[in-house]
Amino acid sequence: MNDSNKAKVGIHMKPELTARVDAEYPLYDYPSRSAFVCAATEFYLGYLHNQSDTDYMNKTTLAFLENQVSKLDAKLCRQLFRLCVELSMVAHVTASTVPGANEETLKRLRNKCVKDVKNTIGNIRYDSIYAYQHAVTGEDDDA
Repeated sequence: MNDSNKAKVGIHMKPELTARVDAEYPLYDYPSRSAFVCAATEFYLGYLHNQSDTDYMNKTTLAFLENQVSKLDAKLCRQLFRLCVELSMVAHVTASTVPGANEETLKRLRNKCVKDVKNTIGNIRYDSIYAYQHAVTGEDDDA
């Protein structure tokens, strides 16, 4: 609805309520006090009629859930990006310090890592890998 279709209406509110509205509407990305009060009124009317107007509540709930999922998606993407950067750093440091790793060794290592991740559902612990690597190294030194 554009501004030309709106009617100016005077309402009386306690100063404390006006102050709360003025403090809150910017936090929820409303451009003005008027837009915030209109949305709040529309929501409350939907709430009052929720027995007969379940579509309104469903739309409101759906909009809320879509917003929350969108925020979660953004957070997950940021965390995955950070994780990939860290993994790239670890791979570069490891590759620069491990001499003589040939293609066949790397292929077997990749297969082992894929199996480990599948078996642990991604719950990889450094201490377990460290113990495995040193146990393998120890056996090779004894042989």
